[in-house]
Amino acid sequence: MGHTTSRESLPEFLPPVQTRDAEELEERFEARLAKFYLSDAQQEWLCTIFHIFCTESNGIRFWTVDDLVKFIIGTFIPDLEPWVAEAAPILHRCLLRLGSFPYHNDAQTILSLEVLRTGMIILLRLDSDKLLGRDEGRDVASLLYPEGLNAAHRILLFQSMREQPEAASSGHRGNENDFHLQKALDLITYGNFQRDSQFPTAVTRGPEYPPANHFPSSSSNSTSGVIPVDEFRPLLRLMLITQLYVAGIEPYQFVTCSSQVETATDCLLAALISTMDAEPSIPCSTFDKCLEQSMQNLFLGLPRVLGPLHSVKPFPSDTLPVSVPEVQKTLRELFKPSIYTQPPSEGLILNLPLLSQLSIALPPDFPIEKPRALYSSNQIDVGKVKTSLETDNLARILLVKGKAGEESLAFGVYLPKHPAPDSLPTSCVMVQLSPLHRAFHDAAEDTKVQFQDSLQIQISLAHAYLSLDGSSSTGKFAVKGTDIQLMFQIDALEVLGFEGDFVRVDTFE
Repeated sequence: MGHTTSRESLPEFLPPVQTRDAEELEERFEARLAKFYLSDAQQEWLCTIFHIFCTESNGIRFWTVDDLVKFIIGTFIPDLEPWVAEAAPILHRCLLRLGSFPYHNDAQTILSLEVLRTGMIILLRLDSDKLLGRDEGRDVASLLYPEGLNAAHRILLFQSMREQPEAASSGHRGNENDFHLQKALDLITYGNFQRDSQFPTAVTRGPEYPPANHFPSSSSNSTSGVIPVDEFRPLLRLMLITQLYVAGIEPYQFVTCSSQVETATDCLLAALISTMDAEPSIPCSTFDKCLEQSMQNLFLGLPRVLGPLHSVKPFPSDTLPVSVPEVQKTLRELFKPSIYTQPPSEGLILNLPLLSQLSIALPPDFPIEKPRALYSSNQIDVGKVKTSLETDNLARILLVKGKAGEESLAFGVYLPKHPAPDSLPTSCVMVQLSPLHRAFHDAAEDTKVQFQDSLQIQISLAHAYLSLDGSSSTGKFAVKGTDIQLMFQIDALEVLGFEGDFVRVDTFE
């Protein structure tokens, strides 16, 4: 009598996207992205938060700009609501467009739960850069900023923030035009197979998907248009006051120095603005260059703003709060930072917003919240400055402030502590802090710090140098290979030393 062997039933796969329009493909991508990069608990948390703050119209639930403000301010103090409200429109647009990926250049019209979920995953990079990861050269700066945005991320971020782009051309399509579409298809079809539980080498493949050119193009190489200055400035300010949250310095600590916050924001903005157009604006080329070279950490504060969308916390009771004010109060309690750091004392040059601005260009694991004044004076004593700068068992930052006519200038130079023999290469960073922000990097071993006749100090990097003359109290900053040469009268000079380990607050991650 024969025996029958039971076999597993054939696996069921979702059929390929059936239509040529974008809607079905977007829905499939949204579901796959959430499945891969959010746990069930995170999805349930997001759903709860969304429905508490949402607006409902004609049976459709969505988030308006005001809803987004009410959510964000839930983990900020009420005094900061004006700053949050001013930054909310561009953040809302960014989430709406990223949530429409790969068709963010022709975005959805409402911020539904699914759109918000997708936008949040991409903006906060919860996919660990798997979606847009591209192999790029590893230069000195990229080694210093392993979490920095690569070129693909920078372009996508620009596309999500610019004014409404022009209609896509119906001309020739290439791989670059369909880059985002192909990435979405790769994610949808990833895992489009099933292994036999008894015979792991036996694989059943799912249905084949059509190629990218079967679908509407994602117009991925479209970089036309500009980011409006009046919309981007409030976001810059919000990023400035959230920049140091991982070090235990909270946004509310910037309330008492609002004028200095505005000054630092204007200096950052000045680097991004193009004056080529009739109206000042931020084109893609300037945005991309600044984020790559001078503002690698600009968006490190985003988890402080949007992290509570996915960071699951237990509600204090089984009964959810009913009103928005009650929920905001609960969120403030749930998301209290695990560590609070006292801001550094204000110096002749140093202040909290300036420290935050500096951190945008410095290595993100640098303990910038713990400065110790090694030298601070309105006069240049080259001997004492030399002693301070040669303390190479500490990381040091030299700050210089001065004037060229009526214009105020400020500079910072980061010198890492002497590395251990088996440590990774370190880098020096020179930053112009005002009237505009720009940074230059060089390997520490190639940076020259020279003292001449106890009267002059010169710090030279590959692309820039800063020289200070103690006898005349003058300084010169120059960018090599350009016509940028700034002569100024020195008003103050500080040398700060930094020691200890970097504090990392993960409350919002």
